[in-house]
Amino acid sequence: MEQNTAENWQECIPGSLKLVEIEGKGRGLVASEPLKGGQVVLQESPILTFSAFPLKHGRNDEEKAANASSTYYCSHCYRQCMVSEGFSCPSCSHPSHTVFCSYKCLSSGLSKIHTPWVCDALRQFRHCSLLLDHQPEERQVQARYLVAAYNLAITSPSTFKTLLSLHGEGRQKDVDSAMFLHSIISSLSFPDGFSAPSVETIAALLDKESCNSFSLMEPYSVNGGRSARAYGLYKNASSFNHDCLPNACRFDYLDSIKDDKNSTDLVIRMIQDVPPGKEICISYFRVGLSYCERKQRLLDYFGFACFCDRCKVDESNDKDGSGGADDDDDDDSTFIAKYMCERENCGGTLAPLPPSNGNPFNIMECNFCGMLSKQKQE
Repeated sequence: MEQNTAENWQECIPGSLKLVEIEGKGRGLVASEPLKGGQVVLQESPILTFSAFPLKHGRNDEEKAANASSTYYCSHCYRQCMVSEGFSCPSCSHPSHTVFCSYKCLSSGLSKIHTPWVCDALRQFRHCSLLLDHQPEERQVQARYLVAAYNLAITSPSTFKTLLSLHGEGRQKDVDSAMFLHSIISSLSFPDGFSAPSVETIAALLDKESCNSFSLMEPYSVNGGRSARAYGLYKNASSFNHDCLPNACRFDYLDSIKDDKNSTDLVIRMIQDVPPGKEICISYFRVGLSYCERKQRLLDYFGFACFCDRCKVDESNDKDGSGGADDDDDDDSTFIAKYMCERENCGGTLAPLPPSNGNPFNIMECNFCGMLSKQKQE
């Protein structure tokens, strides 16, 4: 399918940003006006969300459901909820499989994201030994995603068309996964007028998820860091390109926003002041990773090599035998010292709190652990 042009997308982009074609990168977002550190340049709801947990749980569902203090994540807003306070899908084979935090989320979820077709598809997958016992857990999460994506085709064709317009055409690494997933998806019953997606479509959808999804994170833990509870795909946020020394970063506030309607919103906030015309970039991972780690992750998950200024310096250091050490470059070390969180087991990126009355605060917020700290002096 032909990708939408920048002109087609610009009408959905906030006025402070402009979508342009950038040589060597494709689409990208640049500042259309002076932007201040802490300024929110995008707040966006997802076109699709899906759970990050495998279909086959690591511990017995019945034991967990029997414990009223057990914590689940709502299947609609992904906020934390207690078993004793939640609402289960009345059609799921076990009450713990799909839990909603409120009647409002239950009603919305059953009509949009956990429709009867989705419920039936996931039920069949939970009884598929080929998927549960002979495939990695990643494949189970991919199956969840494909069911959520195809549910869009059934319930909201225009939104599914938006999903298909995101970057990602299907890479060779996706072919084997796509062939297996096609074999189990083809066994599902589909509504009249719909049939199982082809292997090529599944491969493309897997690539789009890999290239464009954002992790919606679990609460931070000093001992365990922070892992994903769900993934979301966002039309406009997908246009932010990567830089290993970003000038903006993303935040999510799943458990701190009272309105469940906006709990899965993604917020992009400026780290530094930038002039008009400057590209706005985020880092697709925590900024403290080494050159080799960054290089491998970008190739494995996103399918490209980074040629940002930081990587050029690190590559040069790597070639001359200095190991690509970030500390050898003043710009790198200054950025890391000023904008990387020092909290144990964190390494998130710091951004100023949004300006108040036109004046920036000197308080920084970590986008990984959420800790607030005073801005470090240069």
